[in-house]
Amino acid sequence: MTKRINGRDITLKVNAMFFAGITDVDLSSSATVETSLIKADAGIAQEEIVAFEDKFAISGIVCINDVGDELLEMDWKALRAAYRAKTKIPFVYGMSAVGNPKITGNMILLSWNEKAGSTGKATISCDAKILQDAELNWAVVAV
Repeated sequence: MTKRINGRDITLKVNAMFFAGITDVDLSSSATVETSLIKADAGIAQEEIVAFEDKFAISGIVCINDVGDELLEMDWKALRAAYRAKTKIPFVYGMSAVGNPKITGNMILLSWNEKAGSTGKATISCDAKILQDAELNWAVVAV
């Protein structure tokens, strides 16, 4: 029997810390296809995936760490600073239990949005590009 996975069980860690206040993470991946036609193909074009573009869309509630908690969660201030500094951020995305599928790599934040209405909690959303600076690990890893 298959096991259904709750969204809350899939996490995003950045710089080996949880992303403070995170409520939603969307992972998207699209392939770049190259078409070629050589004489040996007998007039039939061949298509090959040559690259992937992988992205996160992240949203959450603005959270600021208490003094001493900076090593536990990457908060709003740290993420905002990383965005403005164009920092490459290591990440682990997946189910937190050892042996479950995880994606590991580096990302950069491409956009940053904050919303502070007169009611409710202040929120953030950002888009991140997963860098292809190394082979992205989509395998089961014990992290």
